[in-house]
Amino acid sequence: MERGSLSFPAAVILGLLVGAGAALAGYFVGQGFFQGRRAERYVSVKGLAERDVKADLALWTLKFSATGSDISAVSTASEHDSELVRAFIIKSGFIDREVEALPTRIDDQFAFTALVGPPNVEAARRYVVTAGFEIRTSRVDAVRAASQLTGELIRQGVVLDGHPSVSGGVNPAYLFTRVSDIRPAMLAQATRSARALAQQFAADSNSRLGPIRRASEGVFEVLSRDGERANPAEERASIEKRLRLVSTVEYYLVE
Repeated sequence: MERGSLSFPAAVILGLLVGAGAALAGYFVGQGFFQGRRAERYVSVKGLAERDVKADLALWTLKFSATGSDISAVSTASEHDSELVRAFIIKSGFIDREVEALPTRIDDQFAFTALVGPPNVEAARRYVVTAGFEIRTSRVDAVRAASQLTGELIRQGVVLDGHPSVSGGVNPAYLFTRVSDIRPAMLAQATRSARALAQQFAADSNSRLGPIRRASEGVFEVLSRDGERANPAEERASIEKRLRLVSTVEYYLVE
């Protein structure tokens, strides 16, 4: 036998070992590829949670204005209106800590005549005095009842200001402030909803549901009570509200 050569049995054993190593390496490479492909198999579903709630905070801004050509007379008229509005508020059952007087504003329509020319307004309406009260209370039903009786003030000559304000004008704004209190329960409900959909998909595709791949909590929406999406003004004007949370969850699918 020449130096450096292998005997026949040794060569056979070495060949078997090399072949087994190659086969084993191929197996692990194949398994890695399979695992990688399997990891790409997932389903994305949206879980829904809805809850009907009642507003727990009311904001109601009652603004009123008086106009005239004499600032003293206009101020007196505004003070008279203020007394009427405050009497209406007290009659409606609201207490001092629920009521805040707003700053009085006086506008002279002729103030900038020299700069912009004569104003497009009658002299009898030169001065405009605006004042008001803001009611902030958790007694939302009391606010709703009182807001339906503002005709009493109008019949007494009070000119209510309907321009947008903190509460959206003469109409109260009703808010729900305890979203953080019910968020965990609604999130759990949305997650259960998402999992049920994912399990149905997995069953239909002859797979099993694996762990969560990715999850997004989503955002809360405020809807009208009948489930329609409300614009901000409609949402503020309604005591009864529907909260909706849509969460997106991705699950791995296992063979």
